[in-house]
Amino acid sequence: MSITEFLLILVITLAAELTDKSMVAAVLLSRRNGATKTISAAVSAVGLEALIVAFIANSIRLILKGSLIHLVTGIVLTGIGLLLLWKALRGEEEESEEDQRSSSWLKIFVIFFLAELGDVTQATTAGFSLATGAPIWVGLAAALGMGISLTAAVALTRFTQHLSQRLLYTLAGLIILLLAGLSFVGVGI
Repeated sequence: MSITEFLLILVITLAAELTDKSMVAAVLLSRRNGATKTISAAVSAVGLEALIVAFIANSIRLILKGSLIHLVTGIVLTGIGLLLLWKALRGEEEESEEDQRSSSWLKIFVIFFLAELGDVTQATTAGFSLATGAPIWVGLAAALGMGISLTAAVALTRFTQHLSQRLLYTLAGLIILLLAGLSFVGVGI
């Protein structure tokens, strides 16, 4: 995997996560539990999950051959891109209703691990792992992108509240659809 591919995965993951429910949870949980505890638990959870998803997708990749990989990757990425664009068109704001008590590190870890199950970011990670065959690097890039977005949410709470969720979902969706199109014609990321 090239550094360009690694950075592309990181940036797309970062863009997809910037206004996700995880960001809202990070802001709310950090207000009650402190930035260090929240960020360390959240990044550990999403990082572990990204690596698991990347390895599962790569196992599937080993079973599939040649052009079938491009087709499956294109289908996965098309679905993700369309989902992101649909979310942008709906303009729906996701909110988290956490209780007001301080939570343990493990509880915060579980909250983020469960919140990301089946999330667009995990599906994107699987798609990139299918496309590249480099699950460790894909998992690390996705984890780093999610980690940066969560850290940014906690550090820049005021700024993230003013970003347009619709714009970020639209940009991420369009980029992923472009990558899906490239995959359909046999060009990997």
